[in-house]
Amino acid sequence: MDLTLVGDVVVSRWPRRPEGAAPGDSAIGMLAGKGLVIGNLEAPLTSGGERAEKLVALRTPVEGANELADMGFDLVSLATNHALDYGADGMRDTVRALDAAGIAHAGFGETRTEALSPAVVEVDGKTLAYFSVCSALPLGFNATATRAGIGAIRVRQQFEFDTGFLEETPGTPPYVHSEAHEPDVVAVEEAIRRARKDHDAVAVAIHWGVPFPYLPEAQGPLAEYQRPLAHRLIDAGADLIVGHHPHCLHPVEFYGRGLILYSTGNFVFDWCDGWSPESMVAAVDAHPYAPYRPVLVRGQWFESAVFRVGLRHGLAPSLRVEPIELDADSQPVRPDPTVGRSILRGLQRVSREIDPTVSIGDDGVVTQGRNSELRP
Repeated sequence: MDLTLVGDVVVSRWPRRPEGAAPGDSAIGMLAGKGLVIGNLEAPLTSGGERAEKLVALRTPVEGANELADMGFDLVSLATNHALDYGADGMRDTVRALDAAGIAHAGFGETRTEALSPAVVEVDGKTLAYFSVCSALPLGFNATATRAGIGAIRVRQQFEFDTGFLEETPGTPPYVHSEAHEPDVVAVEEAIRRARKDHDAVAVAIHWGVPFPYLPEAQGPLAEYQRPLAHRLIDAGADLIVGHHPHCLHPVEFYGRGLILYSTGNFVFDWCDGWSPESMVAAVDAHPYAPYRPVLVRGQWFESAVFRVGLRHGLAPSLRVEPIELDADSQPVRPDPTVGRSILRGLQRVSREIDPTVSIGDDGVVTQGRNSELRP
């Protein structure tokens, strides 16, 4: 089966650029006619609900569901750190709007069992089970046996300090050790094994990782828990792991029988309720890491891609990456060829930090293996 995957999606009826194939033209047309189209719905579609007490609370109009359908989306993941920004009622509005627009979804439920159930879609006569879980988890967002919420894999953290080093370099951040919460991992592994028996392919969307403004360079592009968790989920039977939350491109990795996209970046990010200072819990100037601050969204926020994944029985997944840019309004546009090659080289560079044999050609085809010719 052929899948087209993109990263974070926020739609609020923003004016779109004309479609076309020239640099600077809208890249939304890249979704058309390219197999099953999957994105991550970053913000709920609602005008109601009760606002969560958190720094940034996003919501977009319910009419956005029809806009997603018009763009070509077939399936979206819902388990994000903004899913319950307007409570369970806000997500119920979202689910109703998506259902009415004919868009499948996974990641939210009235109970934990429902939230950890996959969306099942048919592609070329085959079935795909698509899970959505979140590790970037605000307090109380995870579904329980008696509470509506999102599918979750919680993360435990410890902080390591070198007191001698800190005395000489005060202000240095500690090293962060992180590990996925074992009962949550086991629950998702069991769900994957069940789905593996009944469906031709299994994929897991995970909202996880560290956004680039907060990532200490010395710790690499990934948090410590991410690779072990991804490997375990593939060992349990997943063919594909699709990551998002860092708002930039993170490594791609072939592991065992599967493929891991650690972060698929942004696709479209309309201005919406939640991005104005009046809607913030904390004052803009009082929070130096607020992600909407212009100084922090230059560069990596605007470099992204469309991921073409092929899943074939008995074969390793195939991957082709088609670079895109986001313009000043965070709308997807086709990049200049020089910029496109730079995005591919950057993705190859971070991918080689975890597997030196990953190679990405100028055509975006990704290969892996000790005997492959590494491109400069």
